[in-house]
Amino acid sequence: KLAMKKIIFSIILLIVLSFYFPVSTEAARPPDFGLKEGDLISAIFSDDPDVYIINEYGYKRLFLNPEIFKFYDHLGGFFNVKLVTPEVRDAFITSSYFRDCESNNPKVYGVQVTNEDDGVLRWVNVPGNTAVQEDPDFFSKVFCINSKEFSWYPKGQPFNSVREIPRYSRAASPAIPAVP
Repeated sequence: KLAMKKIIFSIILLIVLSFYFPVSTEAARPPDFGLKEGDLISAIFSDDPDVYIINEYGYKRLFLNPEIFKFYDHLGGFFNVKLVTPEVRDAFITSSYFRDCESNNPKVYGVQVTNEDDGVLRWVNVPGNTAVQEDPDFFSKVFCINSKEFSWYPKGQPFNSVREIPRYSRAASPAIPAVP
């Protein structure tokens, strides 16, 4: 009887804790596919020629166009892009959060894609704790960019909520706001 009460109490406790400490929703990790953080990927047998870099948390960032990709010679260029299936590419969630780590700028920016090869960086004007409340994986999605790429982008009006940052999708309109 006491054991049953402990089991019921444990189940209730787990349910309550899950509301206060939500589990991250990302499912993919690079090792799941024989990849590692920093690998460049592109989908083979796809109409999407885009190149992405992945991080250890299961997110990828898009090199919006070939000009930006050239800003990262140390990555080895197209020779080092690993061809993966569209399913592997899509297992990694595309992030739109950037920070100029080369200049040690602590501000996080969201990229708003304006057409196939162009976009605007907009400062995410929210405190870190608010960003995490709106998106628990916020800081796992922030990708470092260099100062050359940061300068390449025009700057737009700040986002006043993480929820305003559009998710990248080749097929969808870039004006559709994200829902974390």
